[in-house]
Amino acid sequence: MALEQDVLAAASVAGRVCVGLVFVWAAVQKIQHWRIFSGVVANYRLLPGAAVRPAAILLPPVEMMVGLLLLSAQLRPVGAWSAMALLAVFATAMAVNLRRGRSHIDCGCGQSFLRQELRWLLVGRNAVLALLLLPSLLFSYAMPIAVSLSGVAAGLALYLLYLLLNAFSALPPLEARRQRFAPQHIA
Repeated sequence: MALEQDVLAAASVAGRVCVGLVFVWAAVQKIQHWRIFSGVVANYRLLPGAAVRPAAILLPPVEMMVGLLLLSAQLRPVGAWSAMALLAVFATAMAVNLRRGRSHIDCGCGQSFLRQELRWLLVGRNAVLALLLLPSLLFSYAMPIAVSLSGVAAGLALYLLYLLLNAFSALPPLEARRQRFAPQHIA
């Protein structure tokens, strides 16, 4: 039973570290590109025009706060529930636009250098990130330092994997890359 508790504890830390870093990084990217972020929010066509700018201004600090809550062990359930709620809102906004046939817009996930058009894969990604937080809601006792450190290491590895998969998913389709880099024949 102790091994199962340690695994659950490490999974709890790993999920919070990974998703916390995702939120902090997204907030930093949105703050760095604040001039275009209102346009990204407006592209979703879900908010009235008067609410777009306030939403674009509030979202980065909210994401930063949620990310820091996740990285803090003190308010574990609050951070996890807040992150899961935001991930659900983001996934819903993407799903609504995909259902409308509006896949051409940028997801606005915070990495403007990796423009990602809406896809069901991104909706699924948000669901996976939310699932990573479930152990945080189930686990509530103090853990040994070795378990904590294992969880942090696993969370960092998951975050790096997340960044890698995001970079790959932002690549254009293979056929588009072939056309772009195909030798040009001069007649």
